[in-house]
Amino acid sequence: MTYHGMAAAVLLALMLPARADDDPREAAAYAKCPGAAAFARLHPKPSPPDIADAAARLSDLRIELLRMQARDQDVRNGDWSQEDIRQMMQVDAEHLPRLKQIVAEHGFPTAELVGRDGVDAAWLLVQHADADPAFQEQMLSAITPRVQSGEISRHQFILLTDRVLAGQGKPQRYGSQLLAQDGRWVPKPIEAPESEVDQRRAAMGDMPLADYICMATQMFPPPP
Repeated sequence: MTYHGMAAAVLLALMLPARADDDPREAAAYAKCPGAAAFARLHPKPSPPDIADAAARLSDLRIELLRMQARDQDVRNGDWSQEDIRQMMQVDAEHLPRLKQIVAEHGFPTAELVGRDGVDAAWLLVQHADADPAFQEQMLSAITPRVQSGEISRHQFILLTDRVLAGQGKPQRYGSQLLAQDGRWVPKPIEAPESEVDQRRAAMGDMPLADYICMATQMFPPPP
């Protein structure tokens, strides 16, 4: 994978819609992206389904997934130097066999099994499993039925859908996968007609592409 390709991979799994008051960094980005801020006010992040089973929240598998997620994010907090990118790819490669083992034993983890945050962690690890595009496609099929229930957010569905398509060398549908070009983020090729990308995004409850790119630029400045 190229430097810019990995840079885009670092970015996109983190771009989840949120309220402007959720995080100081997001609040600062919203201040510079008024269109995105207006969208966030009109479309607050929905509350995740309540998982009452304490056993799920305390399960060893949930704890393991959250630890893997924390490590995934720790190596993505650098400056995207070549060494940082090497470490990202190494961590992703180390996580993939264990993630596939978990799926082989349990299927894609459910909230009943690992809690809502455990599901989010599993999704993030799949999103970064670029070394195995066929596995990512398999997991996309597995999570799609869960979008309706809210266990998987529509934004997560968008990100993984585009990730799978881009990994197959196909045009993406929602424009969520970005590349750094000449010091700015630009979408990878988008399914025709490109003029309808915002309609596709709106149908999934997501902000217009220009606002998404604005937020990406503010929160994760493109590498030179």
